[in-house]
Amino acid sequence: MTKISIQEVKEALKDSKFRMSLPPELKEDIAKYEKNPNCPCNLDIYRNIIKLGSKQLREYYPDKEIESLPPMRQNNWTVINCSVEDLEEHLKQYKFGDFQIFVARWDQHATLVINDLNQVV
Repeated sequence: MTKISIQEVKEALKDSKFRMSLPPELKEDIAKYEKNPNCPCNLDIYRNIIKLGSKQLREYYPDKEIESLPPMRQNNWTVINCSVEDLEEHLKQYKFGDFQIFVARWDQHATLVINDLNQVV
């Protein structure tokens, strides 16, 4: 059996009858979606619809089951200002995992912005 994912939620939201069938708790989310339906920021809205509107999704897609979504990751930002010589020492404290690292350098000074994505909400 195929699964209902974010893509199916996006497709279902194009249908005004589906939007009207959703629970009242999602009314504010639907209003935000209608203002800007193509915004990547709607991901939280899609997740809420899967969580709170699962009954309506099953009715809209009777031959599919709802896919369990992976947990959202929490942003954990750290900013480090140091000399270029100290850069390696600061980076060694981060072991294996998922990180976003941004580096800017001017002369012998460096600024690191590190986002530790290993924490789950």
